[in-house]
Amino acid sequence: MNKIIFQIGMLGFCVAAVVFGTQEMSLMETVARAFIVFIIVVCALAGMLLASSMIVSRDREEGEAAGGSTPHEAAAPHRAGVQSTK
Repeated sequence: MNKIIFQIGMLGFCVAAVVFGTQEMSLMETVARAFIVFIIVVCALAGMLLASSMIVSRDREEGEAAGGSTPHEAAAPHRAGVQSTK
């Protein structure tokens, strides 16, 4: 997952470098602004990943507290003693 975040950040850096490069800025200013975009993209993606994993773990804990191992199993009735009629 970290590799994907880094690659998307690099994509943001390259796109930003092209955009800032077409605006008649100096090379250092272009690279500095593109690096800032890279940092923002990586932090945003890492934050979204962290938030989604926290939500999933919270849902999983609530499901286990309700008696199932997942929220879907907690909502479904258990059929432990039911045998097949075939």
